[in-house]
Amino acid sequence: MIDHPAFARLGFGVTGPHASLIGSVSQTRDLVHRAVDLGVTLFDTGPAYGAGRAEKRLGQALRGIRRDTVFVCTKAGIHAGGHRDFSAGAIEMSLKESLARLQTDHIDLLLLHGPAEEELTDKLIRHLEAFKARGMIRHLGICGRGPELEAATRIAAMDAIMAPLNPELSTQDLDRLERCKKAGLSLIGIEVMKGSAKSARLPLTPSSAWYFARHIKQSLLGRNAAPSGRSPHESLSWALDHPLSDSVISLTTRLKHLDANARQAGLEGSPPSP
Repeated sequence: MIDHPAFARLGFGVTGPHASLIGSVSQTRDLVHRAVDLGVTLFDTGPAYGAGRAEKRLGQALRGIRRDTVFVCTKAGIHAGGHRDFSAGAIEMSLKESLARLQTDHIDLLLLHGPAEEELTDKLIRHLEAFKARGMIRHLGICGRGPELEAATRIAAMDAIMAPLNPELSTQDLDRLERCKKAGLSLIGIEVMKGSAKSARLPLTPSSAWYFARHIKQSLLGRNAAPSGRSPHESLSWALDHPLSDSVISLTTRLKHLDANARQAGLEGSPPSP
């Protein structure tokens, strides 16, 4: 279980457009600064997003902000080049590279990015425990969508899981999350807007171009979620109010959406409703 003052109810994902060459460095910085002002102090990123670009941008954005006022979460296992390697040596190298890109001496939460249970070797866990003892990692967890999440319940060093949390989940998925919670793991919800996105339109801004391109790609691959009939506001409320969730990650490129999400989460720094 995670106990940290900056482990916010609502987190901000420095992924997607914030890892793209299309996205602006200054836009990411402005959103991160606004998030901190609002009390959205949990930031999620990873080395696989933009081949390390997302981590680097988050590190740049956090310069000048007191380190103990934010909670930085990154991942390992799917590396900056997109290749998969959960060997102890590869995870150690990934961690050190992430620390350099993020310009910090520690990671508040390191998530293993979708490991198979057989990849969670004793040697890897010993290495992670050593990094934890040295203060390089404060908390450990697993990010995934299936049975790999329950592997965290059998490893004493694990503190959290990151997993999809939306009304499209099956009873089996929700039961799995409940078992993880009962084992004392914090749950960070992702993909909370699944099925509630607005129809893709021709891009008018660099950021909307990224979303438009993703929609086209997902359509070609047959991966776009069927419309749920819920608005983004309703989807976020469902995830925030769910009894299993400890935190929910949001992704946006617009300050007004960030403000609205913070209000929904009831954060003290958020502005009053218009």
